[in-house]
Amino acid sequence: MFASLRRRGDFARVRSRGRRRAGIFFIAFVDTGRDPRSSRIGLSIAKDVGGAVIRNRVRRRLKAVLDGTTFGQVPLVDCVLIARPAAGTGTFADIAAEVSRLLSLG
Repeated sequence: MFASLRRRGDFARVRSRGRRRAGIFFIAFVDTGRDPRSSRIGLSIAKDVGGAVIRNRVRRRLKAVLDGTTFGQVPLVDCVLIARPAAGTGTFADIAAEVSRLLSLG
């Protein structure tokens, strides 16, 4: 399980200071974590991805992929994942592979 980034300032800090990695479906910004207890993830899925059904499907798939990963390892990080319009057409396997590659989890 992972903790969520919730504040606008945290999203802005990670986007401005974090390392940017881009893929077909997502853009990831990764920065050193500020919370000493856990890594935190922020998800951003805009209307460009699709309608509400598509956006929620992408969000559910992302959460399922992230729940299966171990973020408790040192160093702890803060990460913002921004969905690109192509994310609405990606399969679960495609999304899992890209998130793993972007976050260097496997």
